[in-house]
Amino acid sequence: MLQNASMDLYQLRGFFEIARERSFTRAADKLFLTQPAISLQIKALEEELGEILFERMRKNIRLTPAGEILYRRVQEVFDRLEVAREEIATLQQVLRGRLVIGTSDTNCTYLLPGPLQQFREQYAGVELDIHNRMSSEIGHMVLDHTVDFGLATLPARHRDLVSEELFERSDVLICRPDHPLARRNYVRLQDVVEFPLLALERGSTSRRLLEEAFIRANLELQPAMNLASIEVIKRFVEIGMGIALVPRMAVEKEAESGLLRSVRVRGLEPRIIGLIEHRGRRRSPAAQAFLDILRDHIGKIRGDSHWKRQETEK
Repeated sequence: MLQNASMDLYQLRGFFEIARERSFTRAADKLFLTQPAISLQIKALEEELGEILFERMRKNIRLTPAGEILYRRVQEVFDRLEVAREEIATLQQVLRGRLVIGTSDTNCTYLLPGPLQQFREQYAGVELDIHNRMSSEIGHMVLDHTVDFGLATLPARHRDLVSEELFERSDVLICRPDHPLARRNYVRLQDVVEFPLLALERGSTSRRLLEEAFIRANLELQPAMNLASIEVIKRFVEIGMGIALVPRMAVEKEAESGLLRSVRVRGLEPRIIGLIEHRGRRRSPAAQAFLDILRDHIGKIRGDSHWKRQETEK
């Protein structure tokens, strides 16, 4: 191998142009080199490879069998370099951008940290702005062009909104390991109402969907306490203040450590979490880059044991 990597590329470029032009003179002119200089490049390359690359005839030249092989491979190299240049040009556009995302506290706390960290590492020059709102508000933010896009519970019903399903989110019952329901493989909503229930405050999409589920089961939702966040609910469950119905992804760590028991619930339909965009808004390079990372992240977590269990239990 040649020791000077930059010379390798120059030699290959010289060889490539000679092979295309079928002329040392024309290739030298194209590369702004003298003919002796480009000839020396080819001589060094032939010595390195131990093969003659060109058959030199009186009026023209042609590739030898070794030259034909090298030409095909060098063409692949320069094609890939061109693709790399295009990708880098796109990256440079993203680096000068700004990304504003609207999402719920649940998604922001339990889904987005990994993708946001990866995005920040890859596109450090992008200004990130995350607006935490209830899912019911996110559609309005998209319509008002306050955000580039939203991540929220679907459906999003408005003629100017377009949506894309990203994943299903299931809720589970959480309780202390010593709670009577902790020994169950699953519970029904009828079982839940027998114990003090902690719930998110009214106005959230999660609260509305929970109320609708209780109505379908001919039950009345009567929380013992209304709280503002899932993190607060989890802490109160830990100290025995009650039980709760929360997103499975919100309690993975506590369930794995044994701090809380997670029990699946029959009678609760999974909700669809998706992307919400304005129909007339063109997706920015920054938004596209982030969504590529997010989709890849979702694909990976669907493959882990937690997501496999979730799909099996439906």
